[in-house]
Amino acid sequence: MNAGSDNRGGPVAGRTIRSQLTRMVLIPSLGFLLLWAILTAASTLGALNLISSVRDGRAGMVAFGAIAADLRYERAQTQVYLGDLATETRADLDRGRERADATFARVHARTGALLDADRGELPRRVADFFTAWDELPDLRAAVDGGSLTREEALREYTALLDGILLVNDAIVVQLYGDSSRADGVTALELLRAHDRFSQAGALLSGALAAGEMNHDETAHFTFLSASYRDMLGAAQPNMTDRVRALDTQMRESSPWSAAEDLSLKVVSRSPVSDSTELGEAAFNSRIPTDATAWKQAVAGTDPLLRGLAQSQFQAALDVAWGSAMRVMVINAAGSLIALGVGAIGIVLALRSSRRLTGRLHRLHDETLEVADTRLPAIVAKAQRGARVDVAAELPPLMHGYDEIGRVADAFNTAQRTAVGSAVKQAEIREGANRVFLGIAYRNQALVQRQLQLLDEIESAEDDPETLRKLFQLDHLTTRSRRYADNLIILTGAHSTRRWREPMPVVDVLRAALSETEDFERVRLKSAPRAWVRGFAAADVVHLLAELVENATQFSPAGSRVDVNSSSIHNGLSIEVEDRGLGMTEAACDAANRTLARPPEFDVMALPDEPRLGLFVVARLAARHGVRVRLSPSPYGGTQACAVLPWALLADTPADALVPRQERSAPPRPLSEREPLP
Repeated sequence: MNAGSDNRGGPVAGRTIRSQLTRMVLIPSLGFLLLWAILTAASTLGALNLISSVRDGRAGMVAFGAIAADLRYERAQTQVYLGDLATETRADLDRGRERADATFARVHARTGALLDADRGELPRRVADFFTAWDELPDLRAAVDGGSLTREEALREYTALLDGILLVNDAIVVQLYGDSSRADGVTALELLRAHDRFSQAGALLSGALAAGEMNHDETAHFTFLSASYRDMLGAAQPNMTDRVRALDTQMRESSPWSAAEDLSLKVVSRSPVSDSTELGEAAFNSRIPTDATAWKQAVAGTDPLLRGLAQSQFQAALDVAWGSAMRVMVINAAGSLIALGVGAIGIVLALRSSRRLTGRLHRLHDETLEVADTRLPAIVAKAQRGARVDVAAELPPLMHGYDEIGRVADAFNTAQRTAVGSAVKQAEIREGANRVFLGIAYRNQALVQRQLQLLDEIESAEDDPETLRKLFQLDHLTTRSRRYADNLIILTGAHSTRRWREPMPVVDVLRAALSETEDFERVRLKSAPRAWVRGFAAADVVHLLAELVENATQFSPAGSRVDVNSSSIHNGLSIEVEDRGLGMTEAACDAANRTLARPPEFDVMALPDEPRLGLFVVARLAARHGVRVRLSPSPYGGTQACAVLPWALLADTPADALVPRQERSAPPRPLSEREPLP
């Protein structure tokens, strides 16, 4: 059943009670489905990103691990070469460089794929490492040219390897989950411990090649040795069981023991040289080990440390992969369960809405019948002044005693209250209008008698001063008559002032000016040679007088108010322009809305400062089809423009006496203007 119809009697689409109830169910349902789709897509995307992160992390660790291993070898060979600059060591350095370049070229494609990943710091750190790698030829050239010391070369290669450690940090960060992140942090500690061990090995290898180890190198070696031992000790409690077992095996292996013994000998050697002369102390730069033993110890220990870190990192990747799979499974199961529950709820809600539709249709139809037919007829009857019996005219709606029945009872109460209020308001308005109209007519009669008496006194008086005062009194009385006319117009009646004969436009304008208080300030600048029809002359004078008085009241004392009139294509335009403070845009729009749609008289009780003149102008303009509009003036004030239609105008007095519908030709344009004194 339709809940409404358009102006042709057809149903309005989407306004049926069934459609309303259906929307009440479908809108939350569609919202639920949309939210379900968004959450499912977001969680699935998160799980897929986590899986992709684990895959990329595994590939990145393998690739960067291979590059790091070759760079560590090149770093160690660089230290040895700078130690003795021998041909044999140079050949080992060249092989290390070639191997590093080959490894980088082989894994560059896989590492380059990480640049396209949108995962926080990882792309930036990979890009930073590639930038640092591009500077490796310059570092090698400096080594070959002999412009770098061993310490400087060690620092530069270590900085390059630190870039790989930063990439590993970013890979660990993208492995979501507390457990995987903890395992990853432990793996990073092991990687740093391995790098510190490799630095220590490279430093000592270079010193052995040079045949001595100065104080700074000894201090650096001591720091590196203590650093990797502390890192291994701190990481041990967080290692997985398998990695902890590998750590135990490494510590019990002979290469580790040999490396520890040799490094301890280097660190704990006497700081003072035995070959001092003349009693002067010198730093003991002799190294208490040989290069072969240290090389064998490092070669045996380095794979153990690298395997320890790789095993820990693999454990972190395995945990992250398991977490990603669990998230994917839980997400899929939760999404299916939520979809099933939501679908069941939607079906049940639709069935319930259909059961309500039958009863609501009847309530809907009966309510519309009352609202569309009975209520307007009752209100119209009350406005015509007929007596209305609300109980007889408005039978109650009966729909049981449940919620729908209570809604029907509420409709009954609301309808009875609305009808009673409308009837009462119509009665009060009619009575008030009769009272006001009677007072206005009596007041207007008294004012008219006063004007006649003043005319007689003025005719018999010769004293100029007395005449001046009489003219002022005459002017005040004329304004009083206009105010009485205001009340008559607001009640919907017509003024008693009528003209049968047409009135020249210039006389209409002058008459309007004469009914205003500060008429001396008003300057009539132009008026076309035309006539206003007699039936509308009084109302046009009244309308223009209200506009002019409004301009004088809301402009500074002593400022001019200009009145211009000219013919336009659709009538006669009369403009009243002041030089006051003007109106705000909001106030101007509100005034124009009032002028376009004349309000009922009782709405004047709503504003704090009702402007009666605005309502009177609106009523008169609507009565004769005059268009009035307010706008800002170029002089800073307000400009009121009233356009009189052709139906109120004529070119000659004879034309004005002929009804417009009986004229055979349209009037010619009002192009001529009457000169004003």
